[in-house]
Amino acid sequence: MRIEDPINYFGSATKAAAAIGYAKVCFGYWRNKNNGIVSERAAMRFVEVTNGALELGIEDYSVQPKQEERKQAA
Repeated sequence: MRIEDPINYFGSATKAAAAIGYAKVCFGYWRNKNNGIVSERAAMRFVEVTNGALELGIEDYSVQPKQEERKQAA
């Protein structure tokens, strides 16, 4: 999920952050340090509070194999 998605849905970063109980400063962090991608946990909260109107955007997140799967592959 890109930061523009919740901002557009809620109307501002302040309102979006408040909807999930986060501080507005998180949007600056996501923009500057996370290439504009909302953290996984926050994205899941946005999906929940919007009843699915906002989508997770799974393509934005890398999936790490479980430790057991890495051992089996080795």
